[in-house]
This record gives sequence, C-alpha cells and structure tokens, in this order.
Amino acid sequence: MALRLVIAFANVFGSLSRFLRQGSGVMVGGRILLKLAPKAVLELSKNRQVVLVSGTNGKSTTTALITQALNTKFSVVSNSTGANLFAGLASALSQDLSAPVAVLEVDEMVLPWAIAQTKPRLIVLLNLGRDQLDRLSEVRVVAQKWRGVLKTLPASCAVLADADDPFVAWASMASVNVIWFTSGVQGHMDASTCPECGEILQWQNQGATYSCTCGFKKPNPEWILHGNTLLGPQNHEIEITSAIPGKAGLSNAARAVVVSQHFGVDAEDALRAILKITSVDGRFGTLIMKQTRFRLMLSKNPASWRETLATSAQGPKDVLLVVNANVQDGKDTSWLWDVDFAPLKDRTVIVSGDRRLDISARLTVAGIEHGIVSDEKSAAVIFGNVEADLIASYTAFHRLAKGVKKS
Repeated sequence: MALRLVIAFANVFGSLSRFLRQGSGVMVGGRILLKLAPKAVLELSKNRQVVLVSGTNGKSTTTALITQALNTKFSVVSNSTGANLFAGLASALSQDLSAPVAVLEVDEMVLPWAIAQTKPRLIVLLNLGRDQLDRLSEVRVVAQKWRGVLKTLPASCAVLADADDPFVAWASMASVNVIWFTSGVQGHMDASTCPECGEILQWQNQGATYSCTCGFKKPNPEWILHGNTLLGPQNHEIEITSAIPGKAGLSNAARAVVVSQHFGVDAEDALRAILKITSVDGRFGTLIMKQTRFRLMLSKNPASWRETLATSAQGPKDVLLVVNANVQDGKDTSWLWDVDFAPLKDRTVIVSGDRRLDISARLTVAGIEHGIVSDEKSAAVIFGNVEADLIASYTAFHRLAKGVKKS
C-alpha cells in the first residue's frame, strides 16, 4: 500500500479518536501507520533535516522552543503533544510531508531506534537521571545504550551535549562531532561514581566540575550560559530571555538558540520567537479552580522536583502538591526521600493525590507544616482568592493540564 494512502487511512482513525473524545488521536494514528508501513519513520525522514531531543527532564519544553526558533526560517513538523515513543514519532513525521525540518522529542530508551530510523542532522542531549526505576532502566544502563549508538554516528551528525551531566558527557564522547554546552549546573545527585571506570567521581569548584583518576573529566564547553548571557565560538555573546520561568527554562532557551545558530537562523529572530512561548503542554499555565489561580507545574522525579521547587520558591506563598503512583508516574514513591523539600518552609502547603499520605509523611519528617485534602478543589476552597503553585506528578499533571487557561 502506498505510504500516502496509509497515512490518509491512519489519519481517519486519529480523527475518529478525537471525535469520540478518546484522546488526541496521535497514538492511534501512529500505531496504525507503523502496523501497515513498518518503515514509515525511515521513509518519512528521507530528504529532511531531523533534530532529535532526548533526556530525562526538559524534552517537551526544549523541543517546543527549538521548533519555534527554527520556524522563523523553515517549515517544521514536531510531536508537540509530547508523544515521544514509536507511534508518536511516526505520527509527527506524517503531518506535513513538505516540511524540510523535523524536531522530535524522543524517549531516552527509544533514542537508539530513532537515530537509526531518522538519520538526524543534530541530536540534543539534555540530562540523565533516575526516573521510574520500577519500570525503566538504571541511569548507567541508559548511558551505555546511548554511547553504543552515538559511536556509530557519521561526522555529518552533530551532538549538542550537556557537559554538566557526567552520564551525558561520557555517552557523547563516543561521537566524532560534539558541541559541548554548559549552564553551570552544580552537582548531580545520581553521579557518585565514574561512568568510565566505576571509581568515585571527584567534584570540584563547589560541584561545577568533575573528574576521575582514570582520566574522565568534564569537557571544555564551546557554548557557556553565564547568568543570562550565552557565550559561544568566535566571540558570540547573546543575551538570553525566556517566558518559561526558572533556570531550566533559561537553559533550554539557550539550547534552542545554539540549535538555531547551527541551522543558520538569526539569533535575534530566534529569541523573539522563543519569547512567545509562555506554556508548553500546560506547563506553567494558569488553572482556575474556585477563586484560586494555580500555576501548574510538572514534577516527576528527584531532579525535576529539585528544579521545580527552586522555581516555585520565587513564586506565590501558597502551594499544592499532588502525587500519584500510577504506571506512568512510577509506582515506587521511595524517591520522595531523595528530594530536599526545604524550599517549602514557611509557606502554606497542602498535599493531595492518590499518594498524599506518602508525601505527607515525607514533609512531616522534614518539619514542614501542611494540610491534607482529598482533591484539588478542596485545596482551592482553603486557599481562597489567591495565586498559588500546583506541583503535580505525571498523571495528575496531564489530567489537570486539560483545564489550563489558553494564552
């Protein structure tokens, strides 16, 4: 069956799924496409410049920012819904066959397959950390799989890699064409031993650099984000701004600018486009319940909780934490004990979700006063007419994101 006909057939089922309110239709359409045309991703990637974005945290936001930046010069297709597995990639590539550029968010475990199928021009690697270890691989295993596929890349494919992350750095060193980026992230809660030899990794300069006696060490970055200033080769100096709050938001915006430079996009055009994005798939969007105006935030593992709590500390005094432990969240909530909840001290804190007692126990041990409610609306009644942060785990976040106020 001709590929265009298969795409049209798959799109019918995707539209039917949306009509019946069974979902966005992306996964249904993508699964049918791959079932009828197993080589669809390989075929749809031909004659396209493909950018793959992967990592434990920040994939959706970085993908959206890169897409926005490149859209100033090219027509771009992307999996904007965050569907980053096999079917999601196929569905995204089938949406506009004339678009010369594709920017795809890719699950960490799917990255080797995506590289083989799409033959990318650029791979953006963000970070690697613990995430749902009850069903996913240990961080070191993921890094090994990345390294195995990156060493097969041709010189025509560049890797934009985070030098601050030892796992990402070690995996990326296998590639022949690496662009090193640093935003000055200090320390790594999962990198106690060297990914090369297994000895204790030495952290220096208050966690800003790392090295090992075997010779493994932090690479010298070509692009450096210092405060709001991005410093690059040939005396590049670009002031970075982002409507997405927090240090991670600024770092992801800087990466989008680096990618835009790689594609010959004017930096000022890229920055103006990036600044238009205030929310990605509900992240940092406004959710109104009763009289409370919540800023919705996603946290799904120790590293993302650390970043989200730091960002929230600069925001409103009131905060609601919603923790679930479904399959998509990871059923094991023991990681809560690896999170420093100190940024919640002296704030009005309420907890909810299926595992509200788990998070309550953790906050009690941390000495943080809080209330417990059965649902978000009950918290809104307590908060009243205020602005508050709502930090939710994966399944709770995506349920609540459907009610986010469109900007």
